[in-house]
Amino acid sequence: MNGRINWIDWAKAFAVCSVVFCHLPQSQEWFYYRYLQATTITIFFFISGYLKKDHGSTSANWKRYWSGLIVPYLIYNILIYPYWFIRYSMQHGAMPDFFSAMKPIIGALLFEHESAWAEPLNGPLWYLPAILIMHLIIDACRKTHHQHLIMIGLCIISYFLYAANKEYEFMPNLTPMGLFRRLPYYYLGYVMGMWRRGNHGDSPHVHRKHRTQGTVPLILATILLLATSLLFFEWHLHEDRILIHAALFYPVNIGLLFALLCFCKLLDHWHWAFITNLSIGTLVIIGLHIIPIGIINYMSEHLFGIREGFGYHWFEALPITIGIILLLYPIILFAKKYAPILIGKNKDFCYGTYPSK
Repeated sequence: MNGRINWIDWAKAFAVCSVVFCHLPQSQEWFYYRYLQATTITIFFFISGYLKKDHGSTSANWKRYWSGLIVPYLIYNILIYPYWFIRYSMQHGAMPDFFSAMKPIIGALLFEHESAWAEPLNGPLWYLPAILIMHLIIDACRKTHHQHLIMIGLCIISYFLYAANKEYEFMPNLTPMGLFRRLPYYYLGYVMGMWRRGNHGDSPHVHRKHRTQGTVPLILATILLLATSLLFFEWHLHEDRILIHAALFYPVNIGLLFALLCFCKLLDHWHWAFITNLSIGTLVIIGLHIIPIGIINYMSEHLFGIREGFGYHWFEALPITIGIILLLYPIILFAKKYAPILIGKNKDFCYGTYPSK
């Protein structure tokens, strides 16, 4: 699949597998689980910013947002609703009343909002409206002469809002809170993407000799960045001062982000169609994985007699994650050929190139 950025495909594949892994019930006392929960989604925001074009008309941008973010968000919420209805009926022994049946619909229309009168319908999709809002913010800022100054200011404000929410919990789930926590990583990706295009143009191709240079530095950087991120996360978990606790969230995520990107750079010369398809089919996996997870959890609780509220160990969650990915993989292949809207593309989509939302 010529024309794609292979290291980004690797990064997205690792990230989407981690999302499935983290949505399997596991104990919040396990360090690795809380670490992945805090960091994995950052990769998608960075890549979205990195691939964001710094040009394009408003109408062209909205066409991409419509097919790449808005329509998939609606489709996957609609597809999940029958599953929610069946699950509710099985859990409560009766069909939901009108108010209960409307709660997830209201929640989905309010970007997976959670309150006394709304609940997330397909919670993992919260990142789509968050990315849409970030795209719109960049679109608005770049029409001014101070887009970077404005964005830096917004990132600083987002930090204080995140810290304040840790103390007072005034922001609703899921999109607003995620937006404030992840905006800096999106902007970081956007700046680095602009720098790449300024130095190499829009072509994702890099001369092969550059791909094989610096293997040892990349390995050392991966280890050092990951170790630094883990150390900061340990501090983050036990820091009681709110401003410092919130501030530590950023080196934790940046360390993991660049550790993964360095590792994926090491894999850049390995082109594997399976990995490329996982990257292309990110929306399929995120939009549908809660169904097999729910079925597996139900079977574990009711058919095998495992107590309600159980948590998988990592060595149990890992093969389940692989199984779910393999189960959804044929849907990705189907979507590429017959239903590109399921992967966020319109009918003219050509999967031999690396499009940007």
